[in-house]
Amino acid sequence: MAKENKEKNNMPVYKKEPKSESKVMSILKKEYKFENWLLAILSPVLILYGVYILLGRFGTINLAAILGTSGIGVIDFFFNTTLKRILTGSFLVLIGLLVLIYLLIPYIKPSISEMKKVNWPKGKELATNSGRVFSFLIFLMIMFFVYSLALDPLFKLIYG
Repeated sequence: MAKENKEKNNMPVYKKEPKSESKVMSILKKEYKFENWLLAILSPVLILYGVYILLGRFGTINLAAILGTSGIGVIDFFFNTTLKRILTGSFLVLIGLLVLIYLLIPYIKPSISEMKKVNWPKGKELATNSGRVFSFLIFLMIMFFVYSLALDPLFKLIYG
Protein backbone atom coordinates (compact mmCIF):
# COMPACT_ATOMS: atom_id res chain seq x y z
CA MET A 1 0.00 0.00 0.00
CA ALA A 2 2.87 2.33 0.75
CA LYS A 3 4.31 1.49 -2.64
CA GLU A 4 1.05 2.45 -4.37
CA ASN A 5 0.98 5.82 -2.60
CA LYS A 6 4.56 6.43 -3.68
CA GLU A 7 3.71 5.69 -7.29
CA LYS A 8 0.69 7.98 -7.17
CA ASN A 9 2.78 10.80 -5.73
CA ASN A 10 5.40 10.48 -8.47
CA MET A 11 2.84 10.81 -11.24
CA PRO A 12 2.54 14.27 -12.75
CA VAL A 13 -0.72 16.04 -11.93
CA TYR A 14 -2.34 18.04 -14.65
CA LYS A 15 -4.52 20.89 -13.51
CA LYS A 16 -7.00 22.53 -15.78
CA GLU A 17 -6.18 26.17 -16.03
CA PRO A 18 -9.07 28.51 -16.76
CA LYS A 19 -9.15 29.94 -20.22
CA SER A 20 -8.12 33.53 -20.25
CA GLU A 21 -10.85 35.82 -21.55
CA SER A 22 -10.23 39.03 -23.30
CA LYS A 23 -10.81 42.16 -21.25
CA VAL A 24 -13.57 43.24 -23.57
CA MET A 25 -15.52 40.01 -23.06
CA SER A 26 -15.11 40.18 -19.29
CA ILE A 27 -16.49 43.74 -19.32
CA LEU A 28 -19.39 42.76 -21.59
CA LYS A 29 -20.32 39.76 -19.41
CA LYS A 30 -20.27 41.73 -16.17
CA GLU A 31 -23.66 42.91 -15.00
CA TYR A 32 -23.97 46.44 -13.72
CA LYS A 33 -26.85 47.30 -11.43
CA PHE A 34 -27.59 50.65 -13.05
CA GLU A 35 -28.00 49.13 -16.53
CA ASN A 36 -31.54 47.91 -15.94
CA TRP A 37 -32.56 51.21 -14.35
CA LEU A 38 -31.12 53.10 -17.28
CA LEU A 39 -32.90 50.83 -19.74
CA ALA A 40 -36.16 51.20 -17.78
CA ILE A 41 -35.89 54.97 -18.09
CA LEU A 42 -34.76 55.10 -21.70
CA SER A 43 -37.13 52.53 -23.25
CA PRO A 44 -40.33 54.54 -22.60
CA VAL A 45 -38.55 57.61 -23.98
CA LEU A 46 -37.65 55.58 -27.09
CA ILE A 47 -41.26 54.43 -27.44
CA LEU A 48 -42.48 58.01 -27.04
CA TYR A 49 -40.10 59.30 -29.72
CA GLY A 50 -41.17 56.47 -32.00
CA VAL A 51 -44.83 57.40 -31.55
CA TYR A 52 -44.07 61.07 -32.25
CA ILE A 53 -42.21 60.09 -35.39
CA LEU A 54 -45.09 57.83 -36.46
CA LEU A 55 -47.52 60.69 -36.03
CA GLY A 56 -45.17 63.01 -37.91
CA ARG A 57 -45.21 65.56 -35.11
CA PHE A 58 -43.09 66.36 -32.13
CA GLY A 59 -45.30 68.44 -29.89
CA THR A 60 -46.64 71.18 -32.12
CA ILE A 61 -43.69 71.12 -34.53
CA ASN A 62 -43.89 69.14 -37.76
CA LEU A 63 -40.94 66.80 -37.29
CA ALA A 64 -40.86 65.53 -40.86
CA ALA A 65 -40.69 69.06 -42.25
CA ILE A 66 -37.78 70.00 -39.99
CA LEU A 67 -35.77 66.79 -40.24
CA GLY A 68 -36.73 66.03 -43.84
CA THR A 69 -35.00 69.16 -45.11
CA SER A 70 -32.04 69.06 -42.76
CA GLY A 71 -29.40 68.65 -45.44
CA ILE A 72 -27.93 65.72 -43.51
CA GLY A 73 -28.14 62.64 -45.71
CA VAL A 74 -28.86 60.11 -42.94
CA ILE A 75 -31.69 62.14 -41.43
CA ASP A 76 -33.14 62.96 -44.84
CA PHE A 77 -33.11 59.24 -45.70
CA PHE A 78 -35.24 58.30 -42.68
CA PHE A 79 -37.71 61.17 -42.89
CA ASN A 80 -38.06 62.27 -46.53
CA THR A 81 -41.02 59.98 -47.28
CA THR A 82 -44.00 58.91 -45.23
CA LEU A 83 -43.14 55.21 -45.57
CA LYS A 84 -39.61 55.73 -44.29
CA ARG A 85 -40.91 57.86 -41.41
CA ILE A 86 -43.45 55.17 -40.46
CA LEU A 87 -40.82 52.43 -40.67
CA THR A 88 -38.40 54.43 -38.52
CA GLY A 89 -41.04 55.19 -35.89
CA SER A 90 -42.26 51.59 -35.87
CA PHE A 91 -38.70 50.34 -35.42
CA LEU A 92 -38.14 52.64 -32.44
CA VAL A 93 -41.42 51.57 -30.82
CA LEU A 94 -40.56 47.90 -31.42
CA ILE A 95 -37.08 48.24 -29.89
CA GLY A 96 -38.53 50.09 -26.88
CA LEU A 97 -41.14 47.37 -26.33
CA LEU A 98 -38.55 44.60 -26.65
CA VAL A 99 -36.37 46.31 -24.05
CA LEU A 100 -39.34 46.55 -21.67
CA ILE A 101 -40.11 42.86 -22.20
CA TYR A 102 -36.43 42.06 -21.57
CA LEU A 103 -36.61 43.97 -18.30
CA LEU A 104 -39.84 42.27 -17.21
CA ILE A 105 -38.71 38.68 -17.91
CA PRO A 106 -36.91 38.25 -14.54
CA TYR A 107 -40.14 39.23 -12.78
CA ILE A 108 -42.44 37.17 -14.99
CA LYS A 109 -40.53 33.85 -14.87
CA PRO A 110 -41.02 33.23 -11.12
CA SER A 111 -44.65 34.29 -11.43
CA ILE A 112 -45.31 31.67 -14.10
CA SER A 113 -43.81 28.89 -11.98
CA GLU A 114 -45.87 30.04 -8.99
CA MET A 115 -49.05 30.23 -11.07
CA LYS A 116 -48.56 26.58 -12.04
CA LYS A 117 -48.66 25.66 -8.34
CA VAL A 118 -52.00 27.40 -7.75
CA ASN A 119 -55.11 25.24 -7.36
CA TRP A 120 -57.58 26.98 -9.62
CA PRO A 121 -61.30 26.68 -8.82
CA LYS A 122 -63.56 24.64 -11.06
CA GLY A 123 -66.28 26.37 -13.07
CA LYS A 124 -69.09 25.64 -10.59
CA GLU A 125 -67.05 26.86 -7.60
CA LEU A 126 -66.04 30.01 -9.51
CA ALA A 127 -69.68 30.75 -10.40
CA THR A 128 -70.76 30.24 -6.77
CA ASN A 129 -68.07 32.54 -5.40
CA SER A 130 -68.78 35.17 -8.06
CA GLY A 131 -72.49 35.04 -7.22
CA ARG A 132 -71.69 35.58 -3.54
CA VAL A 133 -69.53 38.61 -4.33
CA PHE A 134 -72.12 40.21 -6.61
CA SER A 135 -74.95 39.56 -4.16
CA PHE A 136 -72.92 41.22 -1.38
CA LEU A 137 -72.27 44.21 -3.64
CA ILE A 138 -75.99 44.49 -4.41
CA PHE A 139 -76.73 44.29 -0.66
CA LEU A 140 -74.27 47.14 -0.01
CA MET A 141 -75.78 49.19 -2.83
CA ILE A 142 -79.28 48.77 -1.36
CA MET A 143 -78.02 49.66 2.14
CA PHE A 144 -76.39 52.88 0.95
CA PHE A 145 -79.51 53.78 -1.03
CA VAL A 146 -81.65 53.30 2.09
CA TYR A 147 -79.22 55.36 4.17
CA SER A 148 -79.35 58.07 1.51
CA LEU A 149 -83.18 58.11 1.56
CA ALA A 150 -83.23 58.23 5.36
CA LEU A 151 -80.54 60.85 5.87
CA ASP A 152 -81.29 63.12 2.90
CA PRO A 153 -84.08 65.07 4.68
CA LEU A 154 -81.79 65.54 7.71
CA PHE A 155 -78.99 66.94 5.54
CA LYS A 156 -81.44 69.24 3.73
CA LEU A 157 -82.66 70.50 7.08
CA ILE A 158 -79.10 71.16 8.35
CA TYR A 159 -77.54 72.61 5.16
CA GLY A 160 -80.33 74.16 3.32
